[in-house]
Amino acid sequence: MKMDPLNNLQVAVKNNIDVFYFSTLYPLHILFVEDGKMERQTFLATWKDIPNENETQFQIKDCSLNADSVSSKLQGSNIFTIAKRNVEGQDMLYQSLKLTNGIWVLAELRIQPSNPSFTVKKRETT
Repeated sequence: MKMDPLNNLQVAVKNNIDVFYFSTLYPLHILFVEDGKMERQTFLATWKDIPNENETQFQIKDCSLNADSVSSKLQGSNIFTIAKRNVEGQDMLYQSLKLTNGIWVLAELRIQPSNPSFTVKKRETT
C-alpha cells in the first residue's frame, strides 16, 4: 500500500498479551541500492526518454556545501554523480540512484557558489 508520506511504515506486533499497532518514519536512503551508478550514455538516453510529467523540481535551502562535498556526501547514501559541469557559473551535478524495487531516479542538482539554496530537478522511471 502506498503510504503518505512514502517512508511511513505501518507495523503490527503480536505477542501473548495483545496486538500492538504503530507507524514509524524511516530514512528513505535505506532503499537506495549500491548498484545505482548509471553509465553516462545510459543516463543521457534515459533522461531524454522519461516523460516531462515524471519530472519534479524543488529547492534545498540552507546548504553551504560546494559541489565536491555534496557529491561525496551523496555517494555515502548510494546517490552517484554521473557527470559534473559548470554552466554560467553554476555547478551542475547529474546523479542517479536505484531503489530496491528497481526504479531508477535521475537528478540534476544546480549549485551556485555563495548561494545556500540548491535547485534539484528529478525524474524517475516507472
